[in-house]
Amino acid sequence: MSPPRGRPERLDDFDAPGTAYAAVVRSPARRGDVRAVISPHLPRDYRFITADDIPGSRVLKFGAEDIPILAAGRVAYRGEPIGLIAGPDRRRVEEAVALTRVEVDEEDPPDGLGPFDSSRLIDSLSFDDGGTEAAEGQAAATVKLELALGAVDHYYPEPQGAAAYYDYDKLVVLSSTQWPFHVRESVAAALGVRDDEVVVRPSYLGPHLDGKLWYPSFVACHAALCARALGRPVLLRLSRDEDLLYTPKRAPFEASYRLHLDAEGRALAVDARMAFDLGAYAPLAPAILKSALDAARGAYTGAALRCKVWAVRSANPPMGAYAGLAGSSALFAAERAADSAARAAGVGAPLWRLDNALADRPRRRSKAKARLARLIEAACADADYARKRAAYELLSKRRAEPGAPPGFGIGLAVGYQLNRPPRLSAAHGNPSVELTMGKDSSILIRSSVAPMDEGALELWRAQAALTLDADPADVTIAPMGTDEAPEGGPSTFSSGIGIATRLILDACEGIRERRFREALPITVKKSYRPRPKSDDGLEDASWAAAVVELSLDELEGSPRVRGVWMAASAGKLLSEAHARAGLRRDAARAVSTCLRERVGLAGGTAASYGLLRLDELPPTAIRFIEDDGLRSPGGLGELAFCCIPAAFANALAQAEGKPPGALPLGRRGWDEHDH
Repeated sequence: MSPPRGRPERLDDFDAPGTAYAAVVRSPARRGDVRAVISPHLPRDYRFITADDIPGSRVLKFGAEDIPILAAGRVAYRGEPIGLIAGPDRRRVEEAVALTRVEVDEEDPPDGLGPFDSSRLIDSLSFDDGGTEAAEGQAAATVKLELALGAVDHYYPEPQGAAAYYDYDKLVVLSSTQWPFHVRESVAAALGVRDDEVVVRPSYLGPHLDGKLWYPSFVACHAALCARALGRPVLLRLSRDEDLLYTPKRAPFEASYRLHLDAEGRALAVDARMAFDLGAYAPLAPAILKSALDAARGAYTGAALRCKVWAVRSANPPMGAYAGLAGSSALFAAERAADSAARAAGVGAPLWRLDNALADRPRRRSKAKARLARLIEAACADADYARKRAAYELLSKRRAEPGAPPGFGIGLAVGYQLNRPPRLSAAHGNPSVELTMGKDSSILIRSSVAPMDEGALELWRAQAALTLDADPADVTIAPMGTDEAPEGGPSTFSSGIGIATRLILDACEGIRERRFREALPITVKKSYRPRPKSDDGLEDASWAAAVVELSLDELEGSPRVRGVWMAASAGKLLSEAHARAGLRRDAARAVSTCLRERVGLAGGTAASYGLLRLDELPPTAIRFIEDDGLRSPGGLGELAFCCIPAAFANALAQAEGKPPGALPLGRRGWDEHDH
C-alpha cells in the first residue's frame, strides 16, 4: 500500500493513491436493544464492518470506562456507531449508509440533571475542610444562586476524522488529536497488534478547546479497521452535522451555590453542589470532577469550603471537556456569587474582589494576589467600569416605571488558568521534550506536545535560535509522530504548549552550558515534574480580569455586547502579537458561547448552530501585564472562557434587573434540585 504524497496538514488533503472512503452506520434510537441491522448488497470492493469483525479489543479503554468501538446488541445514545461501510467511491458509500436500516427496541431513558438515582451516577467527589458549618452560624448574610450552563460545541476548523494506510509493516494513522500515544494504544488494541506496529502522525489540530483528548482515538480505530479490511488507504471524515450531533461537547452543568458572608461582607465559606451530565460514556469523569472541585472557590481561597460534585450518565452522546476540563464552569459559579456578594455587602464588585481574592495569602508574600489586583484595576480603568456601573444604576432609578431595569449593564469577573497538565490517566507520562545540537550546530527539537498551529512551531523555533545564538533556519522541529517524538500524555490547550515552551527553553539552557565543554552532538531531555499536592498552582497560574458591557434590544429584549475589556498576566510573553491574536479570538468565541451556541441534543444541524457573525463581534481591548517574578511563559488559551461568560452574566443581571437564565441564552432554566 502506497503512503500519501507528503504529510498533509489537514485530513481533507489526504491523497494516497487508491484511497477508499468510510462512513458510519449509527443508531437511530437514544437507548435500547438492537433487533436487526439490514444493509444493502455491497459491490465487491466494499465492506460492511461490525463489532464481529474487530480482531482485537472491542472496547476503547480509558480509565474505568469501556466504550464500545462498534455497538453490538445494545445502543446507549442516538448516533452511536453500529457499523462501518467502506469502499472506493465516497458517494456510493454514503448511499449505502443511508439505505442501511437499524431496528432498535427503543427505551425512554431518564434524562437531564433532574433528580437522579444511583443507577445514573458515574462518579462523585466531595470535600469538606470543616469550616463551613461554623461559618453558617456566624454568617450575617448568605448569597444563594442556582446556575446552569448548557452543552456547547467545540466547532473545530475541520470536523473530526482519521486516515489510515499501511507503510510496509506499519499501520500509519493520521489523526487530529491532542494525544497521539493514546490513539496508538487504542488502535493497536483494536487490531490486536503491538503498539510499535502502529504509527500515529497528528494532522492539523487548530483551536480544539480540549475536545480532542480521547474521541480521535475512537475515530482512528474505525479508520484502521476499514484499512485492514480493504487492504488500502482509508479516509474517514465526519460531516459537520455528525460532528455537531455525536461527538463530545462541553458537559451540561448545574450548580447550587451558597456563599456565607460576615457582617462586613467578607467571604466566610462556600457550600456548593455541582452536577455534570457526561452523556452515555464518561472517560474523563474523574478529571472533570477533580477540576471542578479544585476551582469551586474560584479566586476566593480564604473561604472555608464544603463541596460535592457528581458525574451523571444520560442518553446524550458522550460529553466532556471544554477549555480547561470543568474548571471554567466552576469559576463561572464562583464569579456569579462574587457579584451577588458585592451587592449584598453594599460595595462595588471590584472592591469586594480586591478584599476577598486570595485572602488566605498575605499580599506582601503572594505575587498572585498583587498581580490580580493590578489586573482588576487595569480592566476596570480601561472599561470605565465604575462610572458606567453607577450611570446604569442611576438610569434604572430615573425610569418612569419604578424598579424598571436600566436596559444597560456592565459586569466584571476574574479567572485563572493553571500552568500544569491534568492527570487524565496514571498510566501515561508527563509532557517532555528532547533537544539535540548536531556537529554542524543544527538544532533538532522533539516534543510530546502536539502544537495547535504553525504559530506555536515558529515560536519554538525562534526561541531556540535566540537562546543558542543560532539561525532560525538551522532549527528543525521533528514531526509530531509516535515513531519520532518522546512519549508523553495529552497536550491540553495552551497549558500544554506553555509547558512545552518552558521545557524547550530549559533544554536550550542545558545545551548552552555544555556546548563548549563537550563534543557535539549534545542531547538534552526535559520532562515536566508534577508539583507537590500541597501546591494549588495559583501563584504561578495565568490570571485575567474581564469586563463586558451590553445593552438590551428595545423590541426583542435580546442583549447586544457593546465591548469587552481584558487584562491578562501569563508570565513571559514570547510573542505579544501571537498572544494578543489568540486572546482576541478566544474572547470572541467566549462571547458567542454566551449568546448563541446552543446545541440541540435532541436533533438539529450544523446550519442551526448559532455562531456569531464577524459583523456581530464586539470591540475587544486586550492589555497584558507582565510580572518580573514570572520568567517562564504561561498559557492563555483558557482565560477568556474562565472569566468572560461570568462577566457577561453579571452585566446581563444589571441590564435585566434580575438573575439571568442559563447560558447559552435561550436554554430553558432549571429549578433547584435536591440531588
